[in-house]
Amino acid sequence: MLNDILAALNDCVWAFDINTKKYLFISPSIQAITDYHVKDFQQNTELWNEIIDPRDSKEVLTASPKYDTGEWVKFTYRIIARSGKIKWVHQKKRHLTDEQTNDQILLSVIEDISDQRQVNFNLQESLGDFSVLFNNNPAPMWIYELPSLRILKVNDAALKHYGYTEDEFLTMTIRDIRPRIDLAKFNDYLYRKAIPENSPHGFNNAGVWRHQNKKGETVYAEITGHEIKYDNHSARIIIATDVTGKVLQQEDLKRREQFLTSLVDSQTNFLVRIDANCFFTFANKWFFKTLGYKKADIIGRHFSVTALAEEKELCEQAFKNCIKNPGKVIGLRHRKLDMEGNTHWIKWEFIAITDQDGQVTELQGVGQDDTQNIQIEKEIKKASERLNSFIESITDSFFIVNNEWRFIKINRAFEKITGKPRDEILGSVIWDIFPGIIATDFEQAYRKAMTGQVSVQFTEHFKPLNKWFNTTVYPASEGLTVFVRDITHEKHAQEEVVWTKNNLEALINNTEDLTWSIDKEGRYVYINSAYRKRIAGTMGVVPKEGDDAYAHSGHTEKINQEWRSYYHRAFLGERYMTRHQSLNPQTKEPSYFEVSFNPIYKATKDEIIGVGCFARDITERLKTEEALIQQNERLKNIASLSSHELRRPVASMMGLLNILDRENFSNPENEQIIEHLFTVSQEIDDVIRLIVNKTFIDGLPL
Repeated sequence: MLNDILAALNDCVWAFDINTKKYLFISPSIQAITDYHVKDFQQNTELWNEIIDPRDSKEVLTASPKYDTGEWVKFTYRIIARSGKIKWVHQKKRHLTDEQTNDQILLSVIEDISDQRQVNFNLQESLGDFSVLFNNNPAPMWIYELPSLRILKVNDAALKHYGYTEDEFLTMTIRDIRPRIDLAKFNDYLYRKAIPENSPHGFNNAGVWRHQNKKGETVYAEITGHEIKYDNHSARIIIATDVTGKVLQQEDLKRREQFLTSLVDSQTNFLVRIDANCFFTFANKWFFKTLGYKKADIIGRHFSVTALAEEKELCEQAFKNCIKNPGKVIGLRHRKLDMEGNTHWIKWEFIAITDQDGQVTELQGVGQDDTQNIQIEKEIKKASERLNSFIESITDSFFIVNNEWRFIKINRAFEKITGKPRDEILGSVIWDIFPGIIATDFEQAYRKAMTGQVSVQFTEHFKPLNKWFNTTVYPASEGLTVFVRDITHEKHAQEEVVWTKNNLEALINNTEDLTWSIDKEGRYVYINSAYRKRIAGTMGVVPKEGDDAYAHSGHTEKINQEWRSYYHRAFLGERYMTRHQSLNPQTKEPSYFEVSFNPIYKATKDEIIGVGCFARDITERLKTEEALIQQNERLKNIASLSSHELRRPVASMMGLLNILDRENFSNPENEQIIEHLFTVSQEIDDVIRLIVNKTFIDGLPL
C-alpha cells in the first residue's frame, strides 16, 4: 500500500540502496519531471547525476546528508530533461538504515518547481500597481528567489540589455550572469551579507558589479535591491543600472593619469618647473636619481643652486628671454653639479606657461644630460669602428644595397671574390655591375627578401665563377644586408664523404662478416647484407632498419635474454668480445662466431647512443686450431720417442762401436759385438716404425 501511495504523489520519491548500488523504489512521476522512464534510472544508477545542469552539478553533488542523524538536506537546482528542456527542481534527501538488511538507504523527494504561472501571479499581486514600473522600467530589473538565487522574473529592459530570452533567464541564477573570474568575490559577498539565508536586509545598494551578457561581453551595473514576499517565499527585486560607460570612462581617466605619471617618472630626460622668480616648483625622478639630490634640496630653491657660480647669469638671462617670449622654446646649455661634486653638461629647452590672462606663471624645462650622450656617441663611434673592423676581417663576403639596389657598403672579402675594387662597386646598381646574377636564384632571393621583407637563406652554384655559395639575405627598411659564404670546398668535401660512405658500404656489404648497430631502444640502425642474410636464414625474417633487434636474437627467450645482457654491457660503456655458437641453417652443424660489442658515443663523448656489433665466423679457424693442437701433441710424442726410445739404442750402438777391435776384425770378441749391434739395429728399426706410425693419422700425413 505504501508503494501505491508514493506512486500517487505528484512529487517523485525514490529510495536508493547505497550498499548494493540499486534503486529500491522510484515513483512513476519521475517521467513527468525528466522525460526518462523508471527503467532508465534502474539501468543507469548515475543517470540523475548526469542530468544535473553543469552550472549546479558541483554544488549539488558535494552536498550530502550526514549518516545516522535523520537530517533532511534541501536545495534547489536545475536539471536537463531528456527533451533538452531545463527544469528547476527542489530536492530533499536524507540517510536512513534498513532495519532488516542494515544497509544504508538514501531517500529523496523531488519536486518540479519549473512552472512559474502561480509564482508570477503571486508576484503580480506582490508588486501591485508597481508592476507597470517593473515591466516598463528602462533599467534592467529582475526578481530572484532566496536562498536558491534562481531568477523568477525579468523585465523587457533586462532582456534587451543582456540578450537572453525570458525562458533562458528563468533557467538561470544570479551567479550565471557574472564572469567566472568574479564568482569567488560574489560568493564571498553573499556570505558576508547572509543573503542566501533569507536574512532580511530591506533596501540595499550592492555597488558596481561586472556582469556578462549572452555574447560574453562584460557590462558594468550598479545593483540596488529590496526584499519582497510572495507565496510565503522570500525574494529580492533588483535594479541593475547600466554604468558601463561611466566605469570605462573612469578607468580610462585612471589609466591616463597612471600613464602620464608613469611617463613622467620613466623619462630619462630631466623635467623641471620653475616659477617666475627662478625657484624650483617641480622636478621628476630622473632629475633626483641622476644628480643625487632630494626634494628638500631642490624644491623651493633657486635654479642656480645646482649650477656653477660663473654660469648663474647665463641661466637667469635664458629665463628672462623665456618670460619675454611665451610660446617660444629657449635653449640653455650649462653645467650642473651632482651631490658628489661631479659635473654634468645639461642641454635644456625651456618654454613659458601662461594663465588665462596670458601672464607667465611658470617655466617648464626639458633637459638632457649631454655628458652621457657624448659618452654614448663615443661608444657608438667605437662600436661602429669595431663593427667595420669585424666586417672587414670576416672571410664571408658582405654587402648592403639600398632600396634602389645600389651598393652602399661592402667588405674586402666581397672585393676579393668579385675581383672588382670598392670604388667601382659602391654606388653602382647590383644588376648593372653583376649582370650574371640576373634570372638566377640569386636575383629571385634578393627580390623576394626586398618585396616580402622576409629573411632568405639558400645555397646555389654560381656558374660564372664555378663556385658554390651559401647566401643569407636580411631585409631592412633601408634595403638588404647580404652575407655570402664560399662553400665550394665544403661541397667537394661533402661529395667525397658521400663517395667514401658509398665505398665503405660497398666494402661492408661485400664481406662475409656480420655488421650491425642498434640504438638505445634496441632497434636496428644499420645492417649489412651478410647480417641480413644470416638472420633471414636462421629466423626466417628479413630484418630492416628500425626493427626490434631483440626479437631477432634467437628462437627462445633464454637466447634473447642472453643477447640483451650483451647489449646492456656495451650500453654501460664496456668494450668487449665474446664467442657465440649457433646452428648453421644449411649444414645443420654448429657455427662459431667471434662477436665484438662497441659503445657508440655522441660527438661530445658524454653519452652512449648505441652499440656497434661485428661478428666473424671462426668455425674453420677453430677447426684448424684443434687440428694444430692434435698435431702438436703427435709431434710431442715423436719428440719424446726420438729423445728417449731412440736415444737408448743409439747410445748402445755407439758404445759397442767404441769397443769394436777395428785393427783385428778377426778378433773373436768382435763377433759377439756385431751380434749385439744387430740387436740394437732391430730396436732402432722398431722405434723408427713407431715414429712413422705416429706421423700418420688415418693414413694421412701431418
